[in-house]
Amino acid sequence: MPELPEVENIVRKLGPVVSGKTIEDITVFRDKSFQGEADLVLGLPIESVSRRAKFIRFHFPGNQNILSHLKMTGQFIYVDNENRVGGGHPTADWVKELPSRHTRVQLSLSGNATLFFNDQRVFGWLRVLADPEVEALYGKYGPDINTPAASIEYLANKFARTSRPVKIALMDNSIICGVGNIYACDALNLAGISPLRPANSLSLSEIEKLLQSAKQVIDLGIKTGGATIDNYVNLDGFAGSYQNHLQVYGREGEKCYQCGGVIEKIKLGGRGTYYCPHCQV
Repeated sequence: MPELPEVENIVRKLGPVVSGKTIEDITVFRDKSFQGEADLVLGLPIESVSRRAKFIRFHFPGNQNILSHLKMTGQFIYVDNENRVGGGHPTADWVKELPSRHTRVQLSLSGNATLFFNDQRVFGWLRVLADPEVEALYGKYGPDINTPAASIEYLANKFARTSRPVKIALMDNSIICGVGNIYACDALNLAGISPLRPANSLSLSEIEKLLQSAKQVIDLGIKTGGATIDNYVNLDGFAGSYQNHLQVYGREGEKCYQCGGVIEKIKLGGRGTYYCPHCQV
């Protein structure tokens, strides 16, 4: 599943090519994938594209939006006479003729352009929502990890209220958004904190170090285009390279870069968790 850095890069690629283009038609190939009244955005130009948590938001005049979540296997592919860009779950669709058998929604845009939403497992979606509806949905989530709202004071207040393992709390979107499994493992290693520690056992200085480490790995993830691990690749053919900077994730049995100890893998909250028991205490 694409994480915050991967989704951020999709938004940065789509924004320049779709902004200013008008929605001329919407073809829905699977009803589950598109919700809301298409007529509310037909004939309107896309003003901009933004991201909050892992939501992709297409802004329109009149307080209208198309909000999308890729879930596990969603992808956007923009095609015009010169470009083919986008991002999401890697399939042969991005080099094949579109629409494909995985295309769930097709947005026909002005300038002979088309935006395809493909989704193999059909968990992803697009929804037509007014601004207040989007903001109400956003309100259920904590701040994005790479924003000023994700402060030491904020995180300390949230962690003080839970005895869950700190890795679980760090990945809880109701507390903080954007720290997926890969980035949580690496951030905890850089901070020297065991993923098994109860969140409310961390000192203020430890929370400060963890927050700095989380922001560091997320910023690097965005800069490098995300991690091309399992099922994510940039659709313009340039794979993300964060996997070349992994601290502990996927490195079971190898030496820890921080102390030279041996990295172990455990299961925590149903997720593979990598850490160094020697320096992460």
